[in-house]
Amino acid sequence: MKKWEEFIFEFYEMISDEEKLVYQPIIETLINLDYTPLKKRTKGFILSFSNLAHNRVLARFGVREGGEKAFFGLRFSSCVYYSDKFANVIRERILARNNRLAKCGQCGYCKGGKHVYTYTFPDGEIKAACGAFVLEIPDVTLTDVDEIKRLIHEQHEYFMKNALYLPK
Repeated sequence: MKKWEEFIFEFYEMISDEEKLVYQPIIETLINLDYTPLKKRTKGFILSFSNLAHNRVLARFGVREGGEKAFFGLRFSSCVYYSDKFANVIRERILARNNRLAKCGQCGYCKGGKHVYTYTFPDGEIKAACGAFVLEIPDVTLTDVDEIKRLIHEQHEYFMKNALYLPK
């Protein structure tokens, strides 16, 4: 058994059977796209899924220290179409005090076109947050899985087209 398989097994041991139904298809999608989990050295149990071809984290989840439920985070900054649930996550990120405003071109993280998280407020104002980060999606359920898998595929295609690591 590979080390990353042990991490996944350990994660499954920490979550309920209901949560396994949510996370198994997401993990399978990530693994099929060559994303492998790395266990973060922090309190709690956190797995970050990245692909060695571009070294970008696409998803992050785990169980926080003292927590009972799993949490889920996804990077979907290159995606255009998503439900209100995901749009509201972006809105909350933009409204957060620790939000990193999108300063495209300054940090050099984005490759290809500059993709940021954007939200259009009711008054028509459009604001953006840096797209280089995974955003935590609250209360992920089985009904969210198909959309999450679609967003994973879209973000992966963007990474493979624009962010491949090419040795000098």
